[in-house]
This record gives sequence, structure tokens and C-alpha cells, in this order.
Amino acid sequence: MKTQSNRGKKLRRATPRVRQPARARTAAIDIDANRRLLNRYRFVAHEGMLILAGWLPKAETFELKCEMGRALWESAQHVNALFLRLREIQSPAFQKPSDPALVTLLAELLHAPDEFSLALALYRVVTPSLIRALESHETATFPNSDQPSVHVIKHALLDLRAQLERIEPLLVQAEQAGKITAAARAWEKYARRLLAAAGGISGLEERAPAPASAPACRVTFQAPREAGRDERFTNRAADFSAMPPEEAYQEHTVEEFERYSTEMLAAETVALVMFLVKGMPWEFQYDTARHIYDEVRHCLMGYEWMRGHAMDPFQSPQYLHVFKWRSQFPPVMQYCMLTMGNEVHAFPYRHRRVEAHQKSGDRLSEQFVRYDIADETQHVRFGNRWLPELIKLVGEKRPLKQYTADVIKVWEEEYRTGKLTLNVE
Repeated sequence: MKTQSNRGKKLRRATPRVRQPARARTAAIDIDANRRLLNRYRFVAHEGMLILAGWLPKAETFELKCEMGRALWESAQHVNALFLRLREIQSPAFQKPSDPALVTLLAELLHAPDEFSLALALYRVVTPSLIRALESHETATFPNSDQPSVHVIKHALLDLRAQLERIEPLLVQAEQAGKITAAARAWEKYARRLLAAAGGISGLEERAPAPASAPACRVTFQAPREAGRDERFTNRAADFSAMPPEEAYQEHTVEEFERYSTEMLAAETVALVMFLVKGMPWEFQYDTARHIYDEVRHCLMGYEWMRGHAMDPFQSPQYLHVFKWRSQFPPVMQYCMLTMGNEVHAFPYRHRRVEAHQKSGDRLSEQFVRYDIADETQHVRFGNRWLPELIKLVGEKRPLKQYTADVIKVWEEEYRTGKLTLNVE
């Protein structure tokens, strides 16, 4: 009996005790702080997305413009993930932060004097602070109870770190080329002071006094009416010309992918619509962010094809007057012309091109066009979903069918004929 009793004691002593994780016991972020912080991150990503939408048409440097389109779409993923998490722990999910300093920081970023001033403020000031806040939050919150937040944060950090890795070389290149001006440096410094006044993106850092005024380089932002291109683009104002007949496969395919390389124009139009339209549900902005990035990728698809065939895409006609023409119309009309005009009417041609590429054995071209068809099908769905809401938002009295028919008539008479009427202001 004694032996058995001692053996039992030994077994009991050998059984490991379940301990509460030290991190959970000392977690610094309770649920109320969690709501506030997640909402700050959401606000920064959301406002940053809208700033990029306004600036995307205006930016001239092609690589930076493309990165803006990608970062805009990635920001939409972060906002959406935070939205889904926030609606579980607060109502309403989207709330304006109660910190005026943070609101001022994001409001001021829009008014950068040029695209590199904006990039410096976003990618050397705001995004690094957001990364630090997210890294701290990931380890300070309750690891089990708040795992959904940790999941969101981990995925956002992957994107944000990758953005800095892609954009920093562009900023270094711009510095070496003398494109980072004194005004840009002043704007970066101003952004840092605004960030310090907000206590960093988290609001938890020591706060410095807010700047008394903005620097003289501040330029009140105006929605762009013309699309920017850098000095490498030498053929900006070309008119549409007739494409070679489809039967002339090689010649027509060259023109086909040269046209793809100009689809930045569609991205710029959708970005302008996103920036200008206020009062639509978040889901509209989420869909338009995807639409924008799809068009950026279509443009890059054209670049990839042309470079693979020893062609210089920077010599392609840019048709910049198309953006200028569309931008003179109300944003809802621009969106209708693009989704119900350009995109709806492209499908018969695209399907013929898939068949032509299949017959020629050109698998790369075939795959490019098939992916394009998949994207454009989604864009038409977007149009069908959101046009009824958009015309209701702006108080349009015509029924949807009549409104769409009237808009497409303008598109047929001007865009398809190439006789674009520009109003002189």
C-alpha cells in the first residue's frame, strides 16, 4: 500500500500543470481599446484608398501610377477585413475616429504639391507608423479571444511591408533623378509633424504640438480632368485609327495588345468616379477598387505582351483625350458609359479573338484575352448592381433603362465614332 501510494504521488507530481499564457495575463489591449484601435487602422486604410483614387489619374510616373492602383486595391482588402471584424465588436462598424489630429493628418495628405510629395508622406511616414502599430497590436491583444483581429493584422502586414519594398526603389530612383524637390521634403516633414501630433497611427505614442500652419507648398487638391503621363510617353494626343482587319492575324494582334496597353484610361476613369461619388455603401467602393486594379493589370498585360514582342509600350498612342472627354460628364454617366458601353459591347470581339489565338496556336495571347473576359464580365455585373443605386443617389428621375439608353446614345455618337466633343471652360 505504501509503495502504491508513493507511486501515485510521483505520478501526480509528474503531471504538468496547465498554465495561463503569460501574454494573455499581461495583455495590454482590452476590447474597448481594441475597437478604438481597429477603427483607427480602418480609417487610415480607407482614407488612404480614397486619396490614391483621386491621385491615380493625376500621377505621371507610370510605375508609381501602377503601384497606386495596386495599393488602392490592397487597402480595400484591409478595410473590408477590418469592417467584417469591427461589425462583430461595435455598431456601426465604420465610425469616424474621435481624434481630430488623426482626421487632420489624413485630410491634409490629399493636398500634397506633387505625386512624389504624396508618396513620401504615405510610404515613408504614414505606412511605417501603421506597420509599427499593427505589429504592436498583434502581440499585445488577447491571442485566443481576439484571434480574428490577429488574422486580419497578419495579412495586412504582409501587404504593407511588400508595398514598401516595391515603392522604396521608385522613391530612390526619383531622388537620383532630381524629382524629389524641396517642396516634397517640406511636405514629408509636415506629414511627420501631423503624425506626431496624432500620437502615431495608434494614438498611443507621445504627442507633439500640432504644426501651426501648412507649408507654403500645399496645393488644394482638385479632381483631375486630364490624365498624367511621364516624359517617356511621346504620343499622347493620338486619335483612334482603324485597326487592321481581323483576318490579318499578326498585324491585328499587334494593334490589339497595343490597345490593351492603354487601358490605364479605364482605371483612371473608375478612380475618378470612386473619388467623386459620396454616399454610396462601402461595397460599392470595394467593387470599384477591384475594377480599378483590374484595368491597371490589363494595361500591364499589354506592356508584357509588347515587350515580349520587342516593342516599346511607351511609344503607344495614349488617347488621353478620352479621359478628358469622359471626365467632363457627371461621375454616374462616366460609370455608365464605361460599364454599359465599352465593357458590354466588347464581348463579341473578345470571343472572336480567343478563337483566332487558339487557331494560331498563340496560347499566351489566348490566355490574356480569356482573363480579360473574366474581369470584364465582373465589371458589367458591377455596373448592373450599382447603376440603380447611383442614379437614385443623384436624384435621376429617368428610369434606369431610359437613363442607360440615353447615355449609350452619347457613347455611340461620340466615343465609337471618335468625334469627341470637349467643352471648353
